[in-house]
Amino acid sequence: MAALWAVNAIACVATNRVGPERQRATWPAYLGTAGHDASAAERLSPDPQPEWRTPVGRAVRGSPAPAESVVVVGTAERTVVLLDRRTGAVIWRVGVGGTIHGGPLFDGTRIFVATEHAPDGRVYAIDLATGKRRWETDAGSVEAPLALEPDALYAGNEEGVVYRLQLADGHARWKRGLSGAVRAAPVPTPDGIAVATTDDTLYLLDPATGGVIRRLGTPGAVLSAPARDGHRLFLATTAGRLLEVDTPDFTVRWNIAVGDGVYGAPALAHDTVYVLTRAGALWSVPAGAPDHAHSVDLGIDALAGPTPTADGILVGGVTGEVLLVDAGGTIKWRAQVDGPIETPPLVFDGQLLVAGGHGDLRAYR
Repeated sequence: MAALWAVNAIACVATNRVGPERQRATWPAYLGTAGHDASAAERLSPDPQPEWRTPVGRAVRGSPAPAESVVVVGTAERTVVLLDRRTGAVIWRVGVGGTIHGGPLFDGTRIFVATEHAPDGRVYAIDLATGKRRWETDAGSVEAPLALEPDALYAGNEEGVVYRLQLADGHARWKRGLSGAVRAAPVPTPDGIAVATTDDTLYLLDPATGGVIRRLGTPGAVLSAPARDGHRLFLATTAGRLLEVDTPDFTVRWNIAVGDGVYGAPALAHDTVYVLTRAGALWSVPAGAPDHAHSVDLGIDALAGPTPTADGILVGGVTGEVLLVDAGGTIKWRAQVDGPIETPPLVFDGQLLVAGGHGDLRAYR
């Protein structure tokens, strides 16, 4: 078991440096992949030890985005911060016009972030190497994470307006007003763009025009990005329901109760759906056999979703617990950080990254 964090590995803050021009790895979706399974094949050491800790601001907002040599985060202090993933040293820090809530995405050379500051919320494209803005565009107050496609960037705002932006210049190809605020990331599917709103509605939009192809009432609000595999969407709601919805017809294949509201994103790994309820129940649901779902009570309160890895499921709690548990709920490893964990822990290239509630990013290996 890892001891409480020892304050002997705080990375120094270096600014005015230049980052790499390009990274091979990309981060095109909230939590890295459509299924939120970016860490599913990753292994951890049996007892991960603190590697570095870097204060980046008052609070980290949204999922960090790692690549082979860097990791980028957005903060409540209206900044985007690029760090050296090996040492935790700050490479550059740039300001934006509002709080970043959904976390950054990147395509290898550009970082994309959105701000929730109303009425001047914007979407930004930022150069990976220098931190300079390539473009910015008005999009209202954006709390939801963005979604990145090879030829488009999608954003949904608090007024329920969804934008398709051109990657080259940020110009809006279309925008579509929906009922309710958009809090969950838009999800590109083979059949259109799936968008959930706080009006308990799931929409399927035409990617070419923004027109509404389908709509479906949901049993509660969806506040975090659905997981996707092909034509299947897996949604969790604040009313404590987990369901599979298939595109393009929005057929509900199954709908099960998980006992409490779910605020974090579900994850799909090896055709099993994992969700963590607000009351700390970790559910494992075989996508093809939902009647075989089972849960374990972890005894924590949780806002973030679970992270499947090759060694177990990582979870974080509102009082700063980080747990690695097996399918039966046995705790294999634990650590403690300051403040609430509001975004799932991530494992990238064997390194565990945890965003603490008091504005620091921590790495374990």
